[in-house]
Amino acid sequence: METHGIAVFDVCGTVTRTNNTSDFIAFVLRRSNALRYVQFVLVRVLISLCRLPGIRHIVSQDRLRARQIAFLRGYSAVRLRDLSALYADALFARGLLNRRIMEAMQQEREQGRAVLLVSAAIDPPIAAIAGRLDVRDFVSSELEIANGRCTGRLRTDLLGHKQAVLDGVVAKADLRDSSVYSDNPEDAAFMESFARRYAVLNTSVAERRWSTEGGGFHFIRNYEAAGSERDVDSINERTAKWIYVPGLYYIISRFHRTGLYSLFLREIVPVTLAVYLFTSLGILSFVLMPLSFVMFYCVYEIGGVVNDLWARREPPGAGTRRISPEVRVHMALFVSIRIAVLAFLLATLPVTIGPALIYTGLLGLSLAIYLLHSALAGRRRIYTFLLLKACRNCIPLTILVSRVPSATLAWLCVAFFVVDAPWRVYAYCLARGWMWERIARWRMRCIHVAFLCGVGAVLYLFTGAPHLLAVALYNALLECVSIVHSTRLRNRSTDSGRLPQHSPGDACAAECPAPSKRKEPCR
Repeated sequence: METHGIAVFDVCGTVTRTNNTSDFIAFVLRRSNALRYVQFVLVRVLISLCRLPGIRHIVSQDRLRARQIAFLRGYSAVRLRDLSALYADALFARGLLNRRIMEAMQQEREQGRAVLLVSAAIDPPIAAIAGRLDVRDFVSSELEIANGRCTGRLRTDLLGHKQAVLDGVVAKADLRDSSVYSDNPEDAAFMESFARRYAVLNTSVAERRWSTEGGGFHFIRNYEAAGSERDVDSINERTAKWIYVPGLYYIISRFHRTGLYSLFLREIVPVTLAVYLFTSLGILSFVLMPLSFVMFYCVYEIGGVVNDLWARREPPGAGTRRISPEVRVHMALFVSIRIAVLAFLLATLPVTIGPALIYTGLLGLSLAIYLLHSALAGRRRIYTFLLLKACRNCIPLTILVSRVPSATLAWLCVAFFVVDAPWRVYAYCLARGWMWERIARWRMRCIHVAFLCGVGAVLYLFTGAPHLLAVALYNALLECVSIVHSTRLRNRSTDSGRLPQHSPGDACAAECPAPSKRKEPCR
């Protein structure tokens, strides 16, 4: 019997930029069961946490996946089929299909190969996606249906068992003229049977995982280069003369205009207002706190320039090169100016010797953490990034030591850290290509701030501490203004035919040291 070549496509992370088990379940629960949806979100957060280094082996990913699927218990097969059609429509409408893979699929069809979708995701969304793509054949995990309703369990689980399930399918094809596409390194063994093997790279660190598998893969890069285009060579012959002015190095190389708005509105203004409201400093707050930020960045950006000088020696594409090759940074002058400004401000401000020494010691600690951060590679930087966020949120406040009660100072440090740090870590991981953007950054901030408003209200009711509630409400107001501003820009840009610009509230003014080169497989 004559056989023909086929083109096998993984779905999650390959055809679509989604995890079609988790995202479909979220889609279903959002429309039908608010309580289950809240529980599902908590499980999803736990799954994200379990992907962090050192934690991923504590809780079984398979158990958490089964717990997600259990949320579908009681839904009728007809209802799931109808919702899966809406889910597929939403994927297409939101542009969540990978353009490069769609082009590859079209080319495979033009060369006469039949397309087969393969996924460990549950069958309702895969069937709907196959229908939208006009693909007749697909293989996926199957939900168990009893008396027309889902039991919340799987009848067939393809996770880790693609080879066994597909043996019967590929036996009918000529593998010498067949292709396979997947973003999951765990599929490497299965892919070895095919003549052409395409590894889909969704993040900047994915290639390393495929290279350990061996086996002659062709790579399809499904991501843009890490780092902001504005950051690349931002320290050049035109701007180099300004970097010796304290604060300007970070503004030029990282913050830019939108990041400067973020620094002012998300850090300096709320900290200053909180100190004014919750301490007895009065009008002195409006002088002491902004200058404390100036002193902090005098030291902090020393770590930034060292990080960027190290990044300049890395191979092309390994990181964001902020300092142009023709620029020479005079480190002795750079550091001396900042030490002089720091000493002058500490001598001028009404700060006694003891608190000044504590403050200076903490500034030195933040610089040491930054240097350690620059020396580390890969996802270990997440931990040092979190420490750096703690430094940015808390050290400017330590200028108040001996001036305010320790409890008040601690409450303010904790409030600003928990409001600001989590979403910035999320943005940092996205920018480094270490995870997919399943939730838009602005939406992540809104969810986080809304949650903290609730926590702050509970703390205020039971302990009388208003600090977290006040900081969270300020950030909630900022998000509302940001959304309104973004909507107006989008409407204006749509009318004029131009793409909208980011709103000031959307800027992530993070440290963004040069990224190092891994991705959890889509399941």
